[in-house]
Amino acid sequence: MFVNVDDTKRTLIWASTLLLALLSHSAQAASAGEKYAAPKWALEFKGGKFEPDIDNYKSFYGDKDTGFLSFGGSYRLKNWLELGIELGYSQDDGVGELPDAGTTGGNVEYTLLPLQVFLNLRYDVKPDQRFIPYVGVGMVTAWYKQEIDQQSDRDGRTDIGSSARVGLQLLLTGLDRSGAAYMSGDKRLRTYLFLEGQTYSTKIDGIDLGGELYLLGLRLEFD
Repeated sequence: MFVNVDDTKRTLIWASTLLLALLSHSAQAASAGEKYAAPKWALEFKGGKFEPDIDNYKSFYGDKDTGFLSFGGSYRLKNWLELGIELGYSQDDGVGELPDAGTTGGNVEYTLLPLQVFLNLRYDVKPDQRFIPYVGVGMVTAWYKQEIDQQSDRDGRTDIGSSARVGLQLLLTGLDRSGAAYMSGDKRLRTYLFLEGQTYSTKIDGIDLGGELYLLGLRLEFD
């Protein structure tokens, strides 16, 4: 049913320049950043728009994009470096391709579950920092399923691919200048609102089931 977009992908291209610049800046600020210990753990909830890299996606599903949700967690290795994992979910309804006629017909439900493991570089040097930019790279695979009327389901898992992301977080927690306002005994909690863009590529039989993501999310940091 799918026709692949013959595109070598952006994979790490648009993120590479940002990655190198932020890495350089983070390294220079690392000693300053280590003067305080940021919360080690984080949970993120995101939602937004997914634009699949499938050439005829609009023909089958009526639009070039669909909704997307994800949930993930990360562990802070340094104030400026975190390792994370994220599971996404996308589902869309459209019409399938009739196998003999080569035309569309019959309802189809397409479900995609991409799983990413990633490293983020964050410019995070003080506890009351209101805006935190970050970039990241990672590996991705995805489980997919197509349920088409009067046809056998098509499902499976893609090969390991690559991903890149860039984002900006806004600290919502009201911090005083010393950072004590997010302290509660030995517990610490921070809340962020963030915008994030992602691109990823992961293939099955040469067909790329990746695409671009535009997400709004909520992040909780704690120890």
